[in-house]
Amino acid sequence: MGKMSSKRRTYVKPLAAFVTATLSTWVSAQGAENVQELSVTKATTQSEQSYKVEKSSSIKNTQPLVDTAKSITVINKAVMKDRNVDSLQDALRNVSGISLAAGEGGAPAGDSLSIRGFSAANDIFIDGIRDIAGYDRDTYNVEQIEVAKGPSSAMTGRGSTGGSINLTTKTATLDEFNDVSLRLGTESDYRGQIDSNFKVGETSALRVNALVDEGDVAGRDHVDYEKQAAAISFASGLGTESRFNLNADYQNQDNMSDYGIPWVGSAPVVAELAGSENAAPPVDFDNFYGNVYRDFEDIEAYSATAKYEYDLSQTTMLRAQGRIGSVERKDTVTAPRFIDVSTTTDIRMSDVKNRDTRNELATLQLDLVGEYDFAGVKHNVVAGVELTNETFSRWNVTALVADNLKDEPALNDLYNPDAYLPYSGQYGRDGTSTEAVAKTRAIYAFDTITFNEYWEVTAGLRSEQYDSDYQYDYNDPSLTISTSDTMTSWNASAVYKPSENSSIYFGAGNSYNPSAEGIAVSTRGNASELEPEKSQSYELGTKWNLLDDKLMTTAAIFRTVKTNARVDDPTSDERGVEVLDGEQRVQGLELSATGLITDELSIIGSYTFQDSEVTESTVDGDVGHDLARAPKNSFSVWARYDFSDALAAGFGAQYIGERYNGNSSTSRKADSYVLLDMMLSYQATEQLSIQFNGENLTDEDYEDQLGGGHFIPGQGRYFTLTASYSF
Repeated sequence: MGKMSSKRRTYVKPLAAFVTATLSTWVSAQGAENVQELSVTKATTQSEQSYKVEKSSSIKNTQPLVDTAKSITVINKAVMKDRNVDSLQDALRNVSGISLAAGEGGAPAGDSLSIRGFSAANDIFIDGIRDIAGYDRDTYNVEQIEVAKGPSSAMTGRGSTGGSINLTTKTATLDEFNDVSLRLGTESDYRGQIDSNFKVGETSALRVNALVDEGDVAGRDHVDYEKQAAAISFASGLGTESRFNLNADYQNQDNMSDYGIPWVGSAPVVAELAGSENAAPPVDFDNFYGNVYRDFEDIEAYSATAKYEYDLSQTTMLRAQGRIGSVERKDTVTAPRFIDVSTTTDIRMSDVKNRDTRNELATLQLDLVGEYDFAGVKHNVVAGVELTNETFSRWNVTALVADNLKDEPALNDLYNPDAYLPYSGQYGRDGTSTEAVAKTRAIYAFDTITFNEYWEVTAGLRSEQYDSDYQYDYNDPSLTISTSDTMTSWNASAVYKPSENSSIYFGAGNSYNPSAEGIAVSTRGNASELEPEKSQSYELGTKWNLLDDKLMTTAAIFRTVKTNARVDDPTSDERGVEVLDGEQRVQGLELSATGLITDELSIIGSYTFQDSEVTESTVDGDVGHDLARAPKNSFSVWARYDFSDALAAGFGAQYIGERYNGNSSTSRKADSYVLLDMMLSYQATEQLSIQFNGENLTDEDYEDQLGGGHFIPGQGRYFTLTASYSF
């Protein structure tokens, strides 16, 4: 069990008060009789909600999922509710072939992950707009999450070598409902949510979501979290030819930073660590090697998104979408590191990392979506432009008061660390900063041609100009590094339909990873001088809607090759000097099934086999090595059985095979693991439901997020009870 931190704030939370006051006002104003008369559109049993989704959330995927030539997994609200999902990382445990990374060095902690063996930390989108800041994304305002695998730079822009992730947010509708839930857990935690939608006119509506969430992390001593968030959506013109939507979102997080447990290094090691070389040490995975007086993580995020859609005709729609947003992050974290693993097991407290950053975004997307008949065939066309400015600012943080844990330096015990070592330092800004500004100017077009009931062909092209200017020196603002990359991405596919409910497809595409993919280019070596890395991917698959179209099954084989990977320049002694002489390959098999097997049994499951390999490198020992965070085998399955309209149970399992934290022969290896989860739900009345969830039932110790010098253990055994009321 995690312990409550002395850092935990005790002030009354504004959002908690807001939720309480709002609920009290509604109940008193409506009265018991009026409450019964309100729409009960949302007061439905979970058995009436299918896990199966028919269509992608992206306007660029114009065909139903069964006819889309790409592996796409959608985690909808029914799955998220049953599995007690409250974060993006939780949701992605429903998708095989994904592995998590830990924050380290220049990369902050948060939703950092790999898809099909390639990093996707910068390939997370919200409503089709890139969201690259490093933080943990909550799902309180998320309708569904879509994971598209395979290179997709033509669809999304730079990156997306292994795939991309899109979160679809909740928007106002012409329904009237109020959903309120309170969850209590075994980690001194609670989570309260409210989701309310009101009609404010014949074609207008308002939707409000709010969240308060606080508790400890199961299986981690002293690691706790606290969130408050609110989102509002206003829509007008619903059901008409001219539609407008305005969404605003605010989130605040106050967490304990956690860099987990140090890896044991290469031999030679002290005798008691023999057998643990390049792996996890033999310690309790609850161990916390930070300091509760020094370490913290504060995140404040907001965004405002406006979308306008106009039907020019029955076959043509014009869409404009713009967003401004900001994510501010301040944290101090102790990186757990051995002093000298060859002579002692002591952990030093001097490796402290400070971060004070802000990511800002301003973007505009213009799209024309149409369906036309020309020369006897049907064309589904999407064409558009994207204009985006991204800014990354970082303030220099220094010790305003000397850090005694760093300067002495202090030591901690590997087996029994003390999180309460006396701390007398203070960190703060020294008035200097760095800034990187990136500009994206892109134009793209996609066309799906339906020749007849059997054959479809899709082709897409995106031309993107991506420029970055990085003022990287805290003391001399005139020192800058600039990059400019012009990238042309494409995808193409053919679909053969043996029947209306099935398809056999072949798809291909490419992707680009510029050196300034994360806005700020590395100042080491020659990164700014290198061309983007290039990848190509091929996928052959089949999709079938079975059991009266209630169950979608897919099978696909894939191959992705990065043809000019960055590797160390063997002719240079300077750190960070690289050449584009590497090659990396991932190929494998994916199977999945989503939907209803019977009227009572729902399932979402997938299996991925991926054979990853460094096929060319300037370091001979790395050739033949697995890629980072690319387990050969992984699967995830969740099944729900409805015993009656009121009573249901669910059970799930997730397996992740052995994987490494890097691409080299000296990489650390994480063990395989299996997690088991369960759920019981009871619809007490038409409005009230009760749900009990258990996660990691066997209390498995496992390496979840892999970093270079450390790993973060996964959540321990955890039980929750949730009451939901809809009216």
